[in-house]
Amino acid sequence: MPIKIKKPIDKYMELPEGYPVELIEGELLMTPSPSYSHQKIAGELFRKVASYVEQKSLGEVLYVFDIRLDDDNVVRPDIIFIPNEDRDKIRENWVEGAPSLVIEVLSSSTATRDLVDKRELYERHGVREYWVVDPENSMLYIFENNNGVFRIYCKGKRCQSKLLKGLEWVFE
Repeated sequence: MPIKIKKPIDKYMELPEGYPVELIEGELLMTPSPSYSHQKIAGELFRKVASYVEQKSLGEVLYVFDIRLDDDNVVRPDIIFIPNEDRDKIRENWVEGAPSLVIEVLSSSTATRDLVDKRELYERHGVREYWVVDPENSMLYIFENNNGVFRIYCKGKRCQSKLLKGLEWVFE
């Protein structure tokens, strides 16, 4: 009888709902609970982005929801935006493929993963706009995907989305 070796995605699917882990390049990586400041900023951002998208009927904004990029990569960013034309990507347990906008709020324990590993994944899989929010330094970095390559187009305490025209985030 042949030995059946489980694929990383199968192992991921066996985990309990809400288990704090991401699948990156076939490896299951634990994600610790976010800090108070992380939660506070992520919550404020979610309310602002969701309100903007809802007012303009642009699509769906999801909070801490899985994205299945491929069989080796399932990530759980803080906030994602799916435009109306891509609503068919939304499944019960994840978004299938890259959303248009991904927002990650940095924590000391996940900063390298967000800035290097996940940034590369989002770039490669076609995320159109990637926000990295750094609460410790009150900075926002917005990357735009130009032909498969992220280019930073805003870095500072005040930035405006190109994808969601008129949506701005300001650190007070």
